Amino acid sequence: MRRQRVHGLKGWLLLALLAAAFLRLHRLPDAPPGLTHDEADHGLTAWEIVQGERAIYFTIGYGREPLFDYATAGMMALIGPTVLAGRLTSVYASLLLLAAMAAWARLAFGARTAVLTAAGLAVSFWPLMTGRQMLRSTLLPTLFVFSLLFFWRALIQNPKSKIQNSLLAGLFLGLTFYVYIPARALWLALLVPAGWVAWRQRERARRQARRVGWITAVTLATAGLTAWPLFRYLARNPGVEARVTELSSPLRTAMAGDWRPLWTNVAGSLRLFFIEGDSAWRYNIPGRPWLPPLWALLFVAGLGAAVWLICRARQSPGQSAAALTALAWLGLGLSPALVTGPELATTQAIGMQPVLYLFPALALAGLGKLAIGDWRLGRFSIIVALFLFGGTAVFAFRDYFVTWANAPEVRVQYETAMMTAMAYLNEQGTGAAAISTITPAPEHTPALALLTLRNEAVTPRYFDGRGSLLLPDAPESVVIVPRFTPLALAYFWETAVLFDVLPMRPTDADRPLQVFQVNQAAMIDDWRTKLIAVEPATLGGAATLLGFSLSSGAGKPILVVTWWRIERPLPNAQLFIHLQGAGGPPIAQDDRLDVPGAGWLPGDQFLQLHTITLPPDTPMGLYPLAVGLCQQTAAGCVRLAAADGREFLTLTIVSTP
Repeated sequence: MRRQRVHGLKGWLLLALLAAAFLRLHRLPDAPPGLTHDEADHGLTAWEIVQGERAIYFTIGYGREPLFDYATAGMMALIGPTVLAGRLTSVYASLLLLAAMAAWARLAFGARTAVLTAAGLAVSFWPLMTGRQMLRSTLLPTLFVFSLLFFWRALIQNPKSKIQNSLLAGLFLGLTFYVYIPARALWLALLVPAGWVAWRQRERARRQARRVGWITAVTLATAGLTAWPLFRYLARNPGVEARVTELSSPLRTAMAGDWRPLWTNVAGSLRLFFIEGDSAWRYNIPGRPWLPPLWALLFVAGLGAAVWLICRARQSPGQSAAALTALAWLGLGLSPALVTGPELATTQAIGMQPVLYLFPALALAGLGKLAIGDWRLGRFSIIVALFLFGGTAVFAFRDYFVTWANAPEVRVQYETAMMTAMAYLNEQGTGAAAISTITPAPEHTPALALLTLRNEAVTPRYFDGRGSLLLPDAPESVVIVPRFTPLALAYFWETAVLFDVLPMRPTDADRPLQVFQVNQAAMIDDWRTKLIAVEPATLGGAATLLGFSLSSGAGKPILVVTWWRIERPLPNAQLFIHLQGAGGPPIAQDDRLDVPGAGWLPGDQFLQLHTITLPPDTPMGLYPLAVGLCQQTAAGCVRLAAADGREFLTLTIVSTP
């Protein structure tokens, strides 16, 4: 009978794994409906790793731990730089999490609790959401649960292979630091069972206490050695973790005596469980809590069951240690959200995701035990569990694939307009193409194109039409302009011919997505009539100034348009316009470049709009208006000079009233 029950529980666990696999793989290329900038950054970095990049920390964006990117790079080495490669990395991490959590819960609380925990992770909305995102946070709970599993085997199960399990626990724990910042709090959860077991055995032989001590020491020492290269790098480069500085602001404010921001975040985060969830469409249906009402009741009952197990330490020392560990894990996993607040907590608090579904499982397992010996009650409990998990799966499917994935705000956040543009270029594009986007920098829309643009006949380049125009170096080219980058320089765009509007949904905020045909010769002839030509001057061998235009009115800013021809790529380029004072600092300036230099292609030409606002107290006089080009470095923006040594190219003299 016992063997039949064990096989039955394995069958239910397999069913949970199959349900999880289906929910995570269903329509994987289409939902989410595109890529966020963070996901595109991961794809870009992973492909750079495939091509030979090796770093222990990536400074892209706010700074990022590297392990998820290396895992994604392994997938890309097999199937290429695609969105699917990154999403599959997260799917596999999510499925491994489910299996590892079931393994630990079985050791800690028994097979029934393990199956119920796995089922909750398999069919609930939050794990479904994170299991399909191409984000490094997905990997954190997986590695931590593996660390806890091996630590538990060494500490509680007391196998012959204690050293091997301790080393594996330390290895996985150390790897968590290479994934996501919350790992720096989560590791403390391992000290709880160690301290509990040591305290429970204080009256026993010293040999038992020493065993707990060296298992913990081996685990932490291995974790420290594993993570040491990363922390050495961070110690030597203290400025790279901009995100840590930003997110820790409430703590610094509290230490300065103002506790209000921190208490506001704590109060908001405690509502995440079953009152009001993350408000960001990017990772949640705004306001949707982690647990629906019935799950919330079971969660509270599970908390009570955990406290009861702790109180019964003499009768069940292993389960009391597990219950205390689970409570500590819950608190430590939630702690980042307590500091930063409820917004984006679905990623900030992901370390506690597995244990969140353990507590309802404890409550359900307790109800199941009451049914043992009464076949009618036992059958009823199975039917209730099937309805609970089946209903949860149905609602999660609806909420994710129908409600969330089709929401207009989600389609904006996941760059559906740019995905549509890339699909068009894949099908019909050829030769030179320019794409207007609010994020033309290499780590944003170009990174998205790396994962989605498969047509090798297309040579793309990127600009922000709200402040610039880009003319590819080709007799005929295609320029794609979405609604969210209205052309500020439309006056210089009159020769472009609108010949297609790409299909998007009526509810899409980014429509229309317009496709223009541009004739290079006609566009240049038009620019020559509207811009003042200058003697060409090349700055740093990177860009040549060809002309400009100037417009202003009484009491209005001075609008300057400069005309450039690209000679070579210039990463981190910056254009600046100065209204120069009499031998002193400029009295007004505008530093702006909406055609990122890293993506410059020789021969392309572009116009850049600058806005000069005069201070109210500007004295009447004549002031030179000069333009320059510099390259951002760690030491500042290094100015590039022309062949004659000039760092400023004077456009004209401006008379102020």
